Amino acid sequence: MAAAPRSDTVNPLEQGVYHLYARCVRRAMLCGVDPVTKKDYSYRRKWIIDFMKVLAQLFAIDIAFHAELANHLHNVVRNRPDIVATWSDIEVVRRWLTITHLIKSKDGTIKEICENEILIQSKDPERVEKLRMRLSHPSVFMASLCEHVARRCNREDGVKGHFWEERHGCRNLVDDAAIMVCGVYVDLNQIRAGEAQTPETSEYTSAHDRIEAMEARKELGVAMDDHSVDAKMPDNWLCPFTLVEGLDVSVAESRSSVTNTRVSDKGILPIEFTKYLELLDASGRIVRDGKGSIPDHLAPILERLGIRTEMWTEMIQNFDTMFGRIVGASQRVAKHVEASGHSWIHGQNKCRRAFG
Repeated sequence: MAAAPRSDTVNPLEQGVYHLYARCVRRAMLCGVDPVTKKDYSYRRKWIIDFMKVLAQLFAIDIAFHAELANHLHNVVRNRPDIVATWSDIEVVRRWLTITHLIKSKDGTIKEICENEILIQSKDPERVEKLRMRLSHPSVFMASLCEHVARRCNREDGVKGHFWEERHGCRNLVDDAAIMVCGVYVDLNQIRAGEAQTPETSEYTSAHDRIEAMEARKELGVAMDDHSVDAKMPDNWLCPFTLVEGLDVSVAESRSSVTNTRVSDKGILPIEFTKYLELLDASGRIVRDGKGSIPDHLAPILERLGIRTEMWTEMIQNFDTMFGRIVGASQRVAKHVEASGHSWIHGQNKCRRAFG
């Protein structure tokens, strides 16, 4: 059976949150310790993160969660067509040409782009609009990351051919409940794989980055919602965690970031990071020990988002196989499915059971 077209899952013209993932060819440990040669390729995970940091400065994409493992990677991102719409034609072309040059570069280093080439392309309105859409397209972001990593690793190994198993996967996370479950699932990936014991020791994850930033803020005596020091923080390329409310939020969140390390300063979830970290830590123990349940004092966090607590352990263990390409409350999932011309998708019944 043919896979659904990506357009059934992603709409680059509307703001949405997506889970993007890719696996190395033949499930080989091409970013970890090769079981045959015993060579350690773990340093390639830093290549991936470093290149994502560069892409975070160029795409109209907020990066919320990430995890890099020995043979696969996960990202949770939000596209920002509202922000790319504010960029000039010159800026759009400059960013796109920079990205295309970076993809084929040996080490992801930004080089000067020919000004004449920028001017020529910026005078073609149809070309500019196509590039504007690409700059806020999650699939283009992920494809750019995967192509650069594949080129760089193949060049190092002296081989040609596929590095990633197939086209990257993509899920549409249609509400806060789905984002929460997927975010925890991604942050716990190294614990689930036995590569780490706790979130703070899961080196190549967003949880690790945010925990380091939280500790750095404590030393400086700076609050989590104070963005004035964000540029100096280890998580400066990730979007802020807490999605705050207020009269001026809609205006502030449609503007570019006050730093040059990410596209915006809009948060991802309506919860303080310290509460999320409590939930993540408790969930990590369940995953590591293979038993247990969420403590009673944390259950209200899930209930407020419409997540059924009795399903939590199954979701954080089996998110990848439980759900299909659209995840969230059943009513919202059904609406998306109907809009794409289908009557049902894989995981729809599980959404009905998992989200109240």
